[in-house]
Amino acid sequence: MARHHDTIEILVTARHLEAQGIRPTTRMLRLALGGGSNAAIAQALAVEELTPLEELIRRRRDQLDLDIANARRVLAELEAEQARLDELDDSLAALGRA
Repeated sequence: MARHHDTIEILVTARHLEAQGIRPTTRMLRLALGGGSNAAIAQALAVEELTPLEELIRRRRDQLDLDIANARRVLAELEAEQARLDELDDSLAALGRA
């Protein structure tokens, strides 16, 4: 079964091979990654020709920061809704005791 690898993981692995003086091929990268799609690896290598790895990492980090901020906003909204429900439950319980 082929394991999925994202573009950044493929390119970092390629950089590691290059640092060892090895010009990485698709087959070498697949072996180094322990699997993966030849097409995905070839596509990742083509992407790096257009966009440097450091830029891809920066963009991904920025997207993750945005996703985290959005998740925190949604969590805050859910916590506020939960607090409103708790208040309503408390007010109903108070009515039942009266």
